[in-house]
Amino acid sequence: MPETAQNVIETVGLTKVFRDFWLREKVTAVADLDLAIHPHEVFGLLGPNGSGKSTTLKMILGLLFPTRGRIAVFGRRPTDVMTKARIGFLPEETYLYPFLNAHETLDYYGRLFHQPRRERRRRTEMLLEMVGLGQVAYRRIGEYSKGMQRRIGLAQALINDPDLLILDEPTSGMDPIGTRQIKDLILTLGARGKTVVLSSHLLADVEDVCDRVCILYGGRIRRQGDVRELL
Repeated sequence: MPETAQNVIETVGLTKVFRDFWLREKVTAVADLDLAIHPHEVFGLLGPNGSGKSTTLKMILGLLFPTRGRIAVFGRRPTDVMTKARIGFLPEETYLYPFLNAHETLDYYGRLFHQPRRERRRRTEMLLEMVGLGQVAYRRIGEYSKGMQRRIGLAQALINDPDLLILDEPTSGMDPIGTRQIKDLILTLGARGKTVVLSSHLLADVEDVCDRVCILYGGRIRRQGDVRELL
């Protein structure tokens, strides 16, 4: 697909069917999903658990292959390695090495992106302060609460200064103050020109930070548009 400046993500007829051992269709997780996510916007996927949000994000990331339909990320296929350096991802569950501390964790992910030592150190210090972990930077991740693990997970998603940030339930397990801080950070990132895709089952999360929202239920789009119009 040729690269265009119009949309960061485009999906056309995106469908994912999970099959059983005998390859019989078992569950249709996503059906005929048409999305167009523009540059520099905060876009929300809203729906209850099991509505297809995480499956959609995994197909956009190239972690799952669609059964039918097309996806373009920065005008390329989601499996194209050229897109990976431009994406930051916070999964629904935080998968980090528990024996590393926060500083070592971010340094490790910076190395994966081949960042020079000075750049890794600068971004690590900046991101730890940004997510409110500067005072516990040398505590092991395994000793963190779930809310703190979400914070360090968000920091690792930002280590490469991505153009596209994909967040799956970013406020899960956080207290009200932490939730407000994460929302403010998402708004700041959007104001700085980042494209953010946010998945949540909480209306308040989407209402507070998103420009547009897609409501999913049963793997299908039920409503899509400007947040204020839908409200």
